Amino acid sequence: MKNIMFSVASPLLFLLLLQSQPRQSGEIQSLYQKAREAEAQKNYGEAAGYYEQILRLDPALHPLRANLGLMRHLNGEDERAVQEFRKALSGDANLYAARLFLGISLLELNRANEALPHLERAARDKPQDTIARFHLARVYYLTERYQEAVKQLQQLLEKQPDDAEALYLLGRVYLKLSLDAYEQLKRRHPEHYRIYQLLGENYEVQGLNGPAIVNYRKAIEVNPQARGLLLRLGDLYQATGEQEKAIDAYRQELKNNPDDAPAMYRLGTLLLDQNRLDEAAQLLSRSVIIDPNLAQARVSYGRCLLEKNQPKEAIAELQQAVKLDVESAQAWFQLARAYQKAGDATAAQSAIQMYEKLKDKQ
Repeated sequence: MKNIMFSVASPLLFLLLLQSQPRQSGEIQSLYQKAREAEAQKNYGEAAGYYEQILRLDPALHPLRANLGLMRHLNGEDERAVQEFRKALSGDANLYAARLFLGISLLELNRANEALPHLERAARDKPQDTIARFHLARVYYLTERYQEAVKQLQQLLEKQPDDAEALYLLGRVYLKLSLDAYEQLKRRHPEHYRIYQLLGENYEVQGLNGPAIVNYRKAIEVNPQARGLLLRLGDLYQATGEQEKAIDAYRQELKNNPDDAPAMYRLGTLLLDQNRLDEAAQLLSRSVIIDPNLAQARVSYGRCLLEKNQPKEAIAELQQAVKLDVESAQAWFQLARAYQKAGDATAAQSAIQMYEKLKDKQ
């Protein structure tokens, strides 16, 4: 966050300050202009030198001492910045920017506990300042006050939803909360099936299907009736090309949960791929009754009806599928096949055009 361009003392405030310093105002004004020009060129060390000259002429110009601290901070000299911000605040405790950047500089020096009260006060004094809110979230994260960090970041993202740094930090906070919850679960319930489920989910997200399968199987060994675990295991077997194991997993899921529409759809689709049409039709027809909004199941059922030479019935299913998911290229392709088989070349042409339009998006 050291790309912040911020001038603590505005030109108007500076001119007001000079009214009480008539003998030195000309020299100070000249040095001040040079400092601002150096700032504009991002020559922060040079700008700091001009501010030091001003403060030797008049140490009571506390806002300009805050500017000096900011130049030191932007130049990567955070220890010196802290000293200047403290001096500025000792002269004027209401200098908002000095307090904010004192907290930020202390954070850069890994002194989060010292930074905390300054950033809390800055966020309290100016709740609309997203810079203060972001760095307060940082300090809460570093001091393991994760729920408070989440609150600050959510409020910041309401104003700046595309803030990459805030989104990254929020992800870090949620990761820590997840790890903490896992450690508590492991400590309090060392043999609970959810431990293996969490590990399996973590490996699955990383694309590590082998370790994911191992941990899902351990979870199922501990709790064979756990809803959804066999479905996840079947999906992973499909992803690794182990179709028969996937079929067994889906069958077991349906044995535990007979009305599980996603398991019916997945099992039915695998059986359809093996040309076991009667078994597939029974499962797929039931899946769309239980969950009429499961578009993928309607696509598979429509395809199954086509294979059974029932194009009119297939058209009815596939029309429902494209209503549920108008951007499903596969649904439009199967609908085109159904229209063609039913002898409606015009409708088939329209459906294939939709397929051509959508296929590259998926």
